[in-house]
Amino acid sequence: MPSFAETIGLPDSLLLLNGLPNLGPVSVRRLLERFGDDPRAIFRASRRELGSVSGVGDKIINSILDEGHEDWLAKEKKKLESRKIAFLSNESFPPLLNEIYDPPIGLYVAGQMPSGPYLSIVGTRQPTLYGLRFARELAQQLAQIGFCIVSGMARGIDTAAHEGALDVQGKTLAFLGSGIDVVYPPENLGLYQRIAEQGGVASEFPFGRRPDRHTFPRRNRLVAGVSDGIIVIESASSGGSLITAQFAADQGRTVFALPGRVDQPTSAGCHKLIREGATLLRSARDVVDELGPVLPIPQPVPASPDEGTPDQSPSSMSDEEEAILKALSDGAILGLDDLCELTRLPAPEIMASLTMLELNRLVSKRTDGRYERT
Repeated sequence: MPSFAETIGLPDSLLLLNGLPNLGPVSVRRLLERFGDDPRAIFRASRRELGSVSGVGDKIINSILDEGHEDWLAKEKKKLESRKIAFLSNESFPPLLNEIYDPPIGLYVAGQMPSGPYLSIVGTRQPTLYGLRFARELAQQLAQIGFCIVSGMARGIDTAAHEGALDVQGKTLAFLGSGIDVVYPPENLGLYQRIAEQGGVASEFPFGRRPDRHTFPRRNRLVAGVSDGIIVIESASSGGSLITAQFAADQGRTVFALPGRVDQPTSAGCHKLIREGATLLRSARDVVDELGPVLPIPQPVPASPDEGTPDQSPSSMSDEEEAILKALSDGAILGLDDLCELTRLPAPEIMASLTMLELNRLVSKRTDGRYERT
């Protein structure tokens, strides 16, 4: 009778390889290189063959050759089915995630993997009100333009970024530093559920894995690796956000940093990044200027301050934008409900159009939340 190792299929071998203890992405990459990128061949290899791989010692070999694989695999697949969780292999990853040095073997996903382009927003767990407001508003504007907002669902800036995208029915993706069934921090259970309904929650860890000092750096490399750019909003001089930014820089991604008060500890990390070459972030315009070409539908890229007035001709605007400008003519100051009534357009379309009009300096949002032409 054939052994379990001889009959295991490709999807199951990836799921099992991903769940083995003592085995990280770098060791997996080396094993796959040695065995022709076939995870099934790893489980069929002898102890001697496994030991010939650099960095693969007795702990890893014992994990691979353990006799309890069949039971573990059956239980893990049952959890996937009962909880309606997908396990994605690299063919289903966002393209940039496959380009990093140590891509995940697979990803557990609750909800759906949103489409790109992806933009990460990260920062401190103890932000100022300034940081929270900026993170939320920036996520709203960039989600309306078409970016999928990526973060780690941590307290503080991460939470504000996800909520900003959700507020405008935009796309958002959360990478966890735990198993897909472990919500951390626990108070973000409601946020987890909202993200899973409107976007995706992803983890490379098997069910039940608790977060620890090893899991968060692994999570951070995915937050950085999946995106065309990363925005750091408030970070201490040695915060975890700087590690994420370093991952991004190492992969050739664009790093943005929000400046703050020079005497504010939460601004120290961002100022350090700016000194080291990160793009100083003032508004969503800076992101569009840098990353506009990756958007699925070309957007009118706002002019920089020294480039004069943006093109205000009707041919450069959508029908929705023209309708909004017409409603705001003759000095009118209107709120969202007023614009919906006058233009007969749905609120999400108006909000998306207002974002582009603001970026092009054709419309300004007042402190009372209403809009007027500039």
